[in-house]
Amino acid sequence: MLTKSELQSHLQCARKLWLERHKPELVAKDDPGTYRRAVDGNIVAEKAREQLGAGFIWPPSKDGKKEAAVAAKDLLRQSPGVAAAEVPMVFGELYARADALIPGGDQYALRETKASNFPLKNDKITPGMPKQHHLEDLAIQAWVMTGSGLSIGRVELNLLNGRWRYPGGGDYAGLFRQLDVTGEINVLKNKVPGWLDDAKQTLNGEMPKTQTGKHCSDPYECPFQDHCKKLDPAGPEHPIELLPDNAGKQLAKKLRATKGYSSVLEPQPEELIGAQSGLYRRIQESHRTGRAILDVSVAEIVKAFPYPRYYFDFEGIDFPVPRWAGVRPYEHVTFQWSCHVERTPDVFEHYEFLDLSGNDPSLPCIQRIREVIDQNDGGPIFVYYAPYEKARLQGLADRHPAYELLLAGYVNRLVDLLPLIKGNYYHPRMQGSFSIKKVIPTIAPDLSYDELGEIQDGTAAQVAYLHAVFDAEAAPQRKSELEDNLRKYCRQDTWAMVEVAYFLSQAGRPRRPEGM
Repeated sequence: MLTKSELQSHLQCARKLWLERHKPELVAKDDPGTYRRAVDGNIVAEKAREQLGAGFIWPPSKDGKKEAAVAAKDLLRQSPGVAAAEVPMVFGELYARADALIPGGDQYALRETKASNFPLKNDKITPGMPKQHHLEDLAIQAWVMTGSGLSIGRVELNLLNGRWRYPGGGDYAGLFRQLDVTGEINVLKNKVPGWLDDAKQTLNGEMPKTQTGKHCSDPYECPFQDHCKKLDPAGPEHPIELLPDNAGKQLAKKLRATKGYSSVLEPQPEELIGAQSGLYRRIQESHRTGRAILDVSVAEIVKAFPYPRYYFDFEGIDFPVPRWAGVRPYEHVTFQWSCHVERTPDVFEHYEFLDLSGNDPSLPCIQRIREVIDQNDGGPIFVYYAPYEKARLQGLADRHPAYELLLAGYVNRLVDLLPLIKGNYYHPRMQGSFSIKKVIPTIAPDLSYDELGEIQDGTAAQVAYLHAVFDAEAAPQRKSELEDNLRKYCRQDTWAMVEVAYFLSQAGRPRRPEGM
C-alpha cells in the first residue's frame, strides 16, 4: 500500500519515492528546513480545524490503515451532518487522509489546508492559479474518497489570506480564504490510477536512474539531494550553469541546447551576451585562469563613503499564523539585528538587539536602532542584499507610522555591498554564487561559518528562535546556549560585511575585535 505523500514524492521524482522506501536512513537528521516546515504545517492545521467548530469529529488513528479507514466510515455514518477532520480512507491500495470533510446535503465538501498564501494575480485580490502540486494532492484525496464510497461535491483549497492582518485577541476568523478547484480536480483525479501503477512499478524495480536538477527542490526540497549528487555522472569541471541569476541560467540553457556547450570555458566571449555580459566574461576568465579577478577601480568608490560607517544585518521570523496584532501571514518580523560601527578607520564598536521574550519585538527593535544609528550623521549603512533590509525597515514603518520618517531616513542611507562585489570581483571557488557565505572564504578564509555550529544560515536562526522562545521543554541552559549562538551568528554576518568593504577598498584586513 502507498500513501498520498509517497505518491506525491513519485510525482516529484521516482528515485525520491524509491529511496524513501528502501533507504530511509539516508535522510539527514535535525534539518532546520524540515523542522520549520513541520512546525508551520502543524500550526496552520490546528487553526484550520478550529474553523470546523467545536463539534467536529476526528477519527482515531489505528495501527492498520485499512482498519483506520473502516473505523472512520463507521464514525461518519454515525454522525451525519457533522464535519470531520483528518479522515483516513483506503482505495486501490492507496491511503489518504482528508484534512476536512464538510457536510452539505447528501455530499461532502473536501477541503485541503495548505500553509501557503492564497494565489493572487497582479491586482493582489483576484484569485490566481493554484499550485499544481496542491491540485495533485487534492486529486489523490478525491480519488480515494470517492472510491471509498463517499459522495464528494465541492473540492477546495483552504489557503492563508495574505491581505489579512491579525487583529489580536485570538480572533483568527479572517486567516483563511477558500479557492474552489472542483473543476480542476474532477479532471485531474482520472490520472491517479496511472500515477499509482507507475509508483508501484518504481518500488518493485531497481533504483531509478536520474540526475539531480530543478526537480530536487521543486515543489519540495528533497532530503536525498546530497546522496544523489554523489551518483551523478562526472560533469565538466566548470559547468556552464555557473552563469548566475535567471538570465545567466537561461543563457546557459540556450547555449547548451543550440551550441552543445557544457563548460563555461567553451563559449566565445562575444557569445556571453546580455545585461550582465561583463560579469559572465569575468566568470569565464576567472575559471579559465584559476585566479581571482578584482577591478581595483572599485576601491575609490568604497573609500569615498564617509564616517561613521554602519555595517548592519537583520534576522526575522515569518509565522504563517501571526502571533502579534497587526501582522499578516508570513510577514517578516525582525527579532534580532547586529551592527558594527566604524567611527574612524579600523576602529570598531559592536551593538546588537535580540528579543527572546515572546512579545512583539518590533517597537523595541526600532527604539534600539534609533539609539545606535544616529539619524542625523548621514553615515552609510552597509548591508549585503539591500532589498531584505529595506523591506524590513519599511515593514516596521507600516506597523509603527510614528517612526516612518526615521525609518525612511535609514532606508535612504542603505549601501548594498552585493552589487559592488558582483560588479567587480569573482573567484573560481565561488562557483557562480555571490552569497556572502561563498565570498568570505575567498577573502577572509579564517572567518568560517562552519565553526558557528548549529546556526549557519537564516533558516537555522529562525529555528533557534522558535526553540528559545516557544519550546516549553527547552531547559534554561539550552535557551541560554541558543541565545549565545544567535548573537554569534548575527555578529559574524556584520563582521563579514566589514571584511568585504575592506577587501573592495584594498585597505588590507580590518583588525578583528576581541571575541570575533
